[in-house]
Amino acid sequence: MRRSFWSTAALAVASTGCSAEVTGELMVAIQTDMAVTKDLDHIELQVLSGGNPVITGARYELGPKHVALPATQGLLVSEDPSREISIRVRAIRHDRPRVEHTVLTTVPSGRVATLWVPLQFLCSADEASRPGAPGACPDDLTCVAGACRDPHVSAASLPDYVEDDVLRRACFDVPSCFRSADPAEDLDTADCTIAAGDDVNVAIATEGEGACGAAGCFVPLDAESDFGWRRRDDGRITLPEALCSPERLARLGVVTSPVTAECPAKRIGDPLCAVDERQPVVLAARQRSPISLAVSAEGVFWTEQGALSGPDGFKGDGAVKRIPREGGVAETLASEQAAPRHLALDGANDRVVWTNRGAGAGKAALMRRRLGGGDAGALLNEQQLQELGPWGTLEGLATNEEHLFWTQLSGTEVRGRAGGASLDGQTRSTLSEHLFSSRIAAASNVACWTDVGQDDPAPGAVDDKGTVWCLKDGDAMPVKVGDRQRKPYGIALDAKNAKEVFWVNLGGEVVRGAVDRDAPEVIFEDHDHPGPYGIALDEHRVYWTNLLQGTVSVLPRDAPPNSACRDDMCTLAAGQRKPGAIAVDAGAIYWVNEGSPGEASGAVVRLAKPPPP
Repeated sequence: MRRSFWSTAALAVASTGCSAEVTGELMVAIQTDMAVTKDLDHIELQVLSGGNPVITGARYELGPKHVALPATQGLLVSEDPSREISIRVRAIRHDRPRVEHTVLTTVPSGRVATLWVPLQFLCSADEASRPGAPGACPDDLTCVAGACRDPHVSAASLPDYVEDDVLRRACFDVPSCFRSADPAEDLDTADCTIAAGDDVNVAIATEGEGACGAAGCFVPLDAESDFGWRRRDDGRITLPEALCSPERLARLGVVTSPVTAECPAKRIGDPLCAVDERQPVVLAARQRSPISLAVSAEGVFWTEQGALSGPDGFKGDGAVKRIPREGGVAETLASEQAAPRHLALDGANDRVVWTNRGAGAGKAALMRRRLGGGDAGALLNEQQLQELGPWGTLEGLATNEEHLFWTQLSGTEVRGRAGGASLDGQTRSTLSEHLFSSRIAAASNVACWTDVGQDDPAPGAVDDKGTVWCLKDGDAMPVKVGDRQRKPYGIALDAKNAKEVFWVNLGGEVVRGAVDRDAPEVIFEDHDHPGPYGIALDEHRVYWTNLLQGTVSVLPRDAPPNSACRDDMCTLAAGQRKPGAIAVDAGAIYWVNEGSPGEASGAVVRLAKPPPP
């Protein structure tokens, strides 16, 4: 693989111009365990010699068409070999400092030596600022593997520089090498060690940082390195001590994977392979029951329902989160939410809104939070919702330019409802009652929702009692646009041209209808493989998830009724863990894998769109 170089020209480490004979050189090799350009997009370099600036303000862009890591900068000794030099490398993402590393050393005399300068995930600004982390290191220390250490390095301890060993290495394919990774065995937090067999690779499993693939996001640890892990005489593997803090272990995992011919032991300086965008890529892993998502230029947004407190409810530790569309650091917009369900974006007011089903009396609410900052708060609380009459649990949510719409599931004594309100929540009304309302979609002049048609169905039962409804602005009564449906769930409208409505039936169908009449067409059916659940549209295609089969599929929007879609010819992704809600933008498809209820096994996933039809 051809790789770009940061610098091949040596730069004299001297306070004044000097013609003395060169007697030695230090090759500074910058490397990272994070993903370029997702986690880091620029590098800054500063070099001081005897306290005097030699290189300062040097800034380099990272990426396939720019600088690749590892990258080198040569420093020559030209007068006093004992003069101490200070080397500081800082990594930046979107003009925000992410991680830096400082080394104090000398340039060796009579040889060329390699000095590795690592930019590590455990030392990133986000990690250092978390509770329980050591925080930013004081000026006289530097961060190594998440701990503040003495920055001095003896030049005599440095290995000789071999260009092929630094700049000509094959890349390490993290997504492939950890595709079938196993959780580390017998993690002892007292000495931060794990039990592992011979010939393994070790990685940190993260929420969104590091190299991400179909199985999750991982930061690989260098084998037999002070920057990674070492094996003790008793066979146990010693991990970076900072990794074993209770706060970090609550968010991060440790996994191992066998060393193979395709996946040799990860060494310091091994570059990470580029992500294969033709395959699903996890944006956010280790999510606890992600339910809904939406996408805009501001990022990918989703709800995380949270952990189960018992067989009958949730702990009230749900969250609403956001991550850049290309991945990176997930941002929590709202925490300690009462089992949040569906969300929508209110572009007119620059905010995200969502439904909290409630994890206790008085906690159900329709919530909001401005994207520019501020705290989350109730747009409509439980009391205001009850003013509309008996109601069930809050569920679906949608917005258009002027209104927001929601659904409420049926309960033991009440049936569901479809409701609507102005964007400020001041004017609110019931769109329709006595329905088993579930999901809802909205466009400029219409809202449509699904009625699953069963109050207390037997487990796994699917009948044809479902209905799909649409209500145009100004109309008093909704129009039935689909009757005798087999448990309709996800529903979608075209925001630019809301004449057609699409929905999926859990019984195994994808349906196209009209918003003003009962004339649906089943464009795909497979009753032998039930489970269609979430649905999304773009200009040309309809996309859907199958919760039970673990697939994501696609058909043209104008596909004829009963279109052939056998032998995976329409399948974009398989092997997903309960794929649910789905959304699209101009370049990609996004969905949530719900995983196991209450466990950190869910994910937010991105897949590049197939070529235009």
